[in-house]
Amino acid sequence: MKIGVLTSAYPEYEDDPHGIFVHRLMKEIKKKGYEVKVLAPFTGGKTHYIMDGVEVERFNYFYPKRWQRLCGRSGMVDNVKEGFLVKIQLFCFLFFNVIYTLLKFRDVDLVHVQWPIPNGLGALLLKKIYGIPYINTIHGEEVYLSKRYHTLPILRYLANNSSRSITNSSGTLKICLDSNLNKDKLEVIPFGVDTDFFKPLNIDKDENTFQILSVGYLIERKGFEYLIKAMEEVLNKHENVQLKIVGSGPLETKLNNLITDLDLNEKVEILKNVSDNELLNLYNLSDLFVLPSVVDSQGNTEGLGVVLLEAMACGLPVIGSDVGGIPDIIQNKVNGFLVCEKDIIKLSKTIIILIDNEKLRVRFAFNGYNLTKLKFTWENIAKSNLKLYENSINK
Repeated sequence: MKIGVLTSAYPEYEDDPHGIFVHRLMKEIKKKGYEVKVLAPFTGGKTHYIMDGVEVERFNYFYPKRWQRLCGRSGMVDNVKEGFLVKIQLFCFLFFNVIYTLLKFRDVDLVHVQWPIPNGLGALLLKKIYGIPYINTIHGEEVYLSKRYHTLPILRYLANNSSRSITNSSGTLKICLDSNLNKDKLEVIPFGVDTDFFKPLNIDKDENTFQILSVGYLIERKGFEYLIKAMEEVLNKHENVQLKIVGSGPLETKLNNLITDLDLNEKVEILKNVSDNELLNLYNLSDLFVLPSVVDSQGNTEGLGVVLLEAMACGLPVIGSDVGGIPDIIQNKVNGFLVCEKDIIKLSKTIIILIDNEKLRVRFAFNGYNLTKLKFTWENIAKSNLKLYENSINK
């Protein structure tokens, strides 16, 4: 069976985080004996390469090529705000996306679309012209954007004409149902975590420092400002606490200024350009992981929270906001704490509870680790996707 994958985010190299979860799924699908070809937009590097057995081809969507800005590292949503030229590139992207889909995927058995808006139109035409079935993975962000820009009818049409549409969490499923997508075409299959890579290591920690870690793209919906502000109260109770935030993004300067304004430069640090191996070490050197996600000013929020799975697979207790798909991962008071978004006081008190209670940290870490092994390995996630593939092809 040959699977074509349409995506607007895909890594260019081993440690590239851009769309890494899509690659990890396709890598596992390839390991199961399926042929996989990925079509993604050009982002500045190679245009054709093989990664872990997965063939990747990138297409240009604007000329001259050096002016392409829409599909860079920051992602389309942020890049399109850069000016009129980039907004024009969005329409060019849609056109070339369709053209290359029709040219490159006529010989596949099934197309898997990641983010049906903006990537699903070509798959729809392949189905109409050549009878090739397609399934979608809806990440959540495209639903929020469709509401904002009044394109929900297009999203509904793309989803309802697919064989199935996967949502990455019960939170994303809910917003799809609220948007009147056909419930009979929807189901939840989360992203996974590579438990062969993200795992507990025998590393000596600094016994004199309680290390808190958070990881994510530096954008509004990750809520890092609330975690930074919560550190003030935490440090009033415990002077030996440090926070490391791993990530880069448009809010980097604003967050660094906040750290300086609160006089936290000695206790809070933002790290960027961290490799997978360095991230693995950071998980294992930490004592607690916090993901303080929020519903942002555009109504968008966390689709699932894969970094929580990485932390739990490394044996860390976790705290997360009660938004989006995070409750699919954290069962409150069983394998972590859920807190209300933007509640700085509650967040700081919850962090302090776990600093003070080692037995609770151990229990949360044990339960979280077991959950990742039971439910969130990429092998299990791939099996769920493959079942949909085969059902779609055999209809």
